[in-house]
Amino acid sequence: MIISRSISGSSFLGLFQFFDRSKSDRPRVWLVDDLEVNRKDFQRDHESDFEITVFERPSAVLQAFRTSEPPDALLCDVYFYDDLKKREEIEAQVDTQVKQLEKLASSFGAAQAQEGIGLIANVRAHFGGAPPFPIYAYTSKGPYLLQNEGFERLEELEARWLFKRKYSAQAVRHRIVRDVAEFQRRYWLGRVWQFVVVTGVISAVVGGVLGVIFDRLAHHWGF
Repeated sequence: MIISRSISGSSFLGLFQFFDRSKSDRPRVWLVDDLEVNRKDFQRDHESDFEITVFERPSAVLQAFRTSEPPDALLCDVYFYDDLKKREEIEAQVDTQVKQLEKLASSFGAAQAQEGIGLIANVRAHFGGAPPFPIYAYTSKGPYLLQNEGFERLEELEARWLFKRKYSAQAVRHRIVRDVAEFQRRYWLGRVWQFVVVTGVISAVVGGVLGVIFDRLAHHWGF
């Protein structure tokens, strides 16, 4: 989401404060989730790593953007129900279905069939851990059959999710084109930086050698 603002003294001050933050500060994370247990669990698990602000409703987040400095990360739940009883019933049913899917994944031997994760790992290793192109976990069963280890492994490998039969062809094309452009931009910026560093080092070495040569010539000729 991009928010356009007119340039003003307060805008410059906010920008300065943003860049002036100490690197030792914990990242500021906002979480919006309508279930209190989810908010409390997140705070318990991450309060030592992040400066956390929680919200129950999306409207509260939008209000906070108008009155507060934006966070470093925003975590959004997807489903919100006004009826508390219905909300809890749905959550309980979903938990039951998740447990059944976990049993199903185990019976299918899903963990032993995750060769795609191994391929992603090998491709990243082939390119020294930083391939110059995006890699997607392109799957339809993954969200339902992957166990915690599989999700964590894909996170470590920085794979991007792309779900089969969930998007239109136009949406898939737009996503891939955008990601490819992003990677190419990063790649060329990296190459330019390497060139600057290498030429700077070479110039420093050459300059140092020439300085020694001229110094000795000056001493030899009595300058």
